[in-house]
Amino acid sequence: MGRRRGTTKGDRRERAILDTARDLLSTTPVGRLTIDQLTAGAGISRSSFYFYFDSKTAVLEALLDEIAEEMVEAARRWLDGSGDDPDSLRHALEVSARLWREHGPLLRQALLAEDQEFASFRENVVARYVKEGAARIARDRQEGLAGPGPDPQSLAHALIRMKFAVFAADSSVEAVETLCAVVRRAMYGALPATGS
Repeated sequence: MGRRRGTTKGDRRERAILDTARDLLSTTPVGRLTIDQLTAGAGISRSSFYFYFDSKTAVLEALLDEIAEEMVEAARRWLDGSGDDPDSLRHALEVSARLWREHGPLLRQALLAEDQEFASFRENVVARYVKEGAARIARDRQEGLAGPGPDPQSLAHALIRMKFAVFAADSSVEAVETLCAVVRRAMYGALPATGS
């Protein structure tokens, strides 16, 4: 039996670059982040940096991929479920809200600005969310758990764009609850009087 491969030095260096980017972006505007800051924070040379990433944009895209994956994984139970499930939906929205609080400037630039630098990332994230959200809407309608409404693709697209816009401006508990209610009303109609 072969030995299990552990984390390599290269893996640790790449991780250090991404962790440095996360840390720096909490205080440094995206446009002011430099490769020199990334290399200093990761404790590597500039030439070593280019072994792992070909640009600052590549670092930001890798970081954005991690954030997007965390959002999708948090939404997995809701996306794969069926029927009105406010707890799963709320959990997904709470994780998204936290990630917007932690990475708001980067997410705003990548998902809301018409910045060509992140165009392919933006298109991929929206397409993935729309595909999975539309599948959930269509499945619930087919099973008689949700009433008729707009085309599932169009509805999913509107809901995801709304979520991005709301969290870009406000990622509070109230914003999470409002989005939860809006998504549930859009899919299932009137909510119980308790607001659960």
